[in-house]
Amino acid sequence: MTLPTPNLDDRAFQDFVDEAKRMLQRRAPEWTDNNVADPGVTLIETFAFMVDQLVYRLNQVPNLHYIKFLELLGETLRPPGAAYTTMEFILTVPQKGDVLIAQGTEISTTRSSLPSPITFSTDEDLTLVAVDVKSLLSQPNGGSFTIIDTSSGLNSDLAAFSPTPVPGDAFFIGLTRPATNCIVELSVDSRIDGIGVDPLRPPRVFEAWDGQAWYPVELISDTTGGLNRQGTIDLFIAQHAMSNLGGIDAAWLRCRVVPVEGDQPGYKASPTIHSLSADTIGGRVVASHCADITNETIGRTTGTPGEAMQLSRYPLVSEQDNLTIEVSSPDGWVVWDRVATFANQAPDARVFTLDSVFGTLRFGPLIRMEDGSARTFGATPDAGATVRIARYRAGGGVSGNLDTGTLRLLRTSIPFIARVQNIVPAIGGVDAESIDDLKARAALVVRSRDRAVSKGDFELLVHRAAPSLARTKCLSGDEVGSPGTILVLVVPDIPDGRVPFEVLRPSQEILDAVRDFIDERRLVGTTVRIEPPRYLGVSVAARVALRPGVNSAAVLNEADMALANFVHPLRGGYDGTGWPFGRDISIGDVYGVLQKVPGIGYVDVARLIPVDAVTGQRAEPTDRIAIEPYDLLFSIASDFEVLAK
Repeated sequence: MTLPTPNLDDRAFQDFVDEAKRMLQRRAPEWTDNNVADPGVTLIETFAFMVDQLVYRLNQVPNLHYIKFLELLGETLRPPGAAYTTMEFILTVPQKGDVLIAQGTEISTTRSSLPSPITFSTDEDLTLVAVDVKSLLSQPNGGSFTIIDTSSGLNSDLAAFSPTPVPGDAFFIGLTRPATNCIVELSVDSRIDGIGVDPLRPPRVFEAWDGQAWYPVELISDTTGGLNRQGTIDLFIAQHAMSNLGGIDAAWLRCRVVPVEGDQPGYKASPTIHSLSADTIGGRVVASHCADITNETIGRTTGTPGEAMQLSRYPLVSEQDNLTIEVSSPDGWVVWDRVATFANQAPDARVFTLDSVFGTLRFGPLIRMEDGSARTFGATPDAGATVRIARYRAGGGVSGNLDTGTLRLLRTSIPFIARVQNIVPAIGGVDAESIDDLKARAALVVRSRDRAVSKGDFELLVHRAAPSLARTKCLSGDEVGSPGTILVLVVPDIPDGRVPFEVLRPSQEILDAVRDFIDERRLVGTTVRIEPPRYLGVSVAARVALRPGVNSAAVLNEADMALANFVHPLRGGYDGTGWPFGRDISIGDVYGVLQKVPGIGYVDVARLIPVDAVTGQRAEPTDRIAIEPYDLLFSIASDFEVLAK
């Protein structure tokens, strides 16, 4: 409970005016005109206004002392968090050479979509590499490779799999170069030989070699009907590496036959391929809501200990604790490191502190010790030295949390780019901390003393390290079956409704920053794991009766959104604070949600369907889904059937 702030003087403007008039009646009884038009009353009100302002300032003294005490504890305002998203760049036509989308490339909203454009910049370089098919291989399950030389094209049709395909049969495509983070289009000319399959649900999966193992790549589109007609297959390859198969060095992709699911039909004969070519048509890269400032000259130093310098752009976004600056010297440019505090720093340590909110950079101070000697905590640059910073990011805020497809305007000129857009919602944007928020956090800060001991300490420090993480859950070693281990589950700030699975995982940069922050504050001998929860998708299949006269599509869409929000990781559950970690869901919960949707008369039958979050594989319908203490649910699109009237 917050202690009440004392009001040192509760008098207001009118109280001062009334008190002055009463004093005049006692000390100057001959003055009887107290009308507001009298010049004397005007003077009284003028002085009352000035005293009222002084009283207001006096009442700010307790808050000033409170803030100064927080400064003594080393507390500063949290910087803003930058929203991040995945940008997809598509080429006008495939290019013969590489196309570089440099780090810092800017993309913004259109001018008509928001009051002012919001700009994102790419976090790293993206190279759209030019690729071609080097070789093709076919391998039946457990058999040997059949090598096809493509140097002069395919002279005859190639059977992709064994005559009667079985799970494990694979068709390999060797590219001339790895296509990491690229969208590769395979142009395939096939005959309708792979009979038996559903063209919309062929039992096959596309995979890529990442240097360690095969992993499923994202299938964006497939117009070949499962390698059964002429068309294109677009794949997004997140990781790719060269390897040797059948004595051929190439960057390999493979199409593998997988077991059928449920009523899914399988191949009765192998599809054949007459020709196949590959081109890079685009790529994807992460972008953040901030400006990328590079090679900024901050200024020249005076050689005074504790000197402060100002960056040109601020506030800086969070997760930049490893920033460095360069200071000129007779021996060239010398790198100085950022630290959180000058405490325990050696006099010759090349370190600095940086206030992320106000952009103020400081060098080590000179402190007078008890014995009368003076000691510097951190080195002081020579007078006249030039200070520069190679790169930092400024911006951030909640305004960057945008919907899918909002960022469409390429502000940096790049040739051969046809279009660009964010393919997932932008999440993680947080405004800089206010003074009131800092004061509210003070009691928790004093309790934990910047050390992670209890579960609450870990959760508090995670929020402090990464404000963009909206929810945390700490589990002890006994709960996860590994004594001495602390598991901290983190969930980023995500929008309402159903979101893609990709946005449920914080970026690797945020996870690394939190891990480094906690590592300095944990108990010796404690192993800390910072990771997202294990998500389990849940879909609902229901047969419902609608009320007369309602819009069927609108009601079903509202029912679908109600179910998505009910199991939402941040705003789901019965209390609206997020679906509880480890809480099972039963069919009774679903009935309760659907019966509250306007337009639904009654629910005839409903079933829960567990869905693997990574592969999308669906399990058998059930009435209850049990999850582990470190699991969390998220919604997959529901399937509704409307009862005939």
